[in-house]
Amino acid sequence: MAITLYFLIFVFGEILVNITFFRYLKKYFKVNDKTTENDDPFLGMNISTFKGTLERFLLFFGLILDFPQVIILFGALKIGTRFEKNDKVQNDYFLIGNFSSVLCAITYYFCHKLLLSIAIDLLEFN
Repeated sequence: MAITLYFLIFVFGEILVNITFFRYLKKYFKVNDKTTENDDPFLGMNISTFKGTLERFLLFFGLILDFPQVIILFGALKIGTRFEKNDKVQNDYFLIGNFSSVLCAITYYFCHKLLLSIAIDLLEFN
C-alpha cells in the first residue's frame, strides 16, 4: 500500500506541477525547451522536463527512505553542473526551479506520511 501511495502522489503531483507552475515559470522567464543538442523527446517529455521529474523522484525517494542527505547531494550535483557556462538558462530561473523541486519533493513526502498514517489509523479502527 505504501508503494502504491508513493507512486500515486508522485504522478499526480508531477502532472499538476508540470501543467501549471513549471509551464508558467518557463513562460515568465521566456525559457526555450530546446536548450540541449538533442531535441528528441525522452519518454514522451522534452529533456528538461524529464530531468526535473527525475530529480524530484530521487529527492522524494530519498526522503521516503529517511535519507535527508539526498538534499545535500542534490545541491552538490546542481552546483557541479553549473560550472559549464550556459547562457541559455537564466540564474533566477535556475534558482527558482531548484527550490521548487525541493519544495515539491518535501510536499510529496509530507502528503505520503500523512495519507499513510490516515490509512493505518483506518485499518486499525476496523
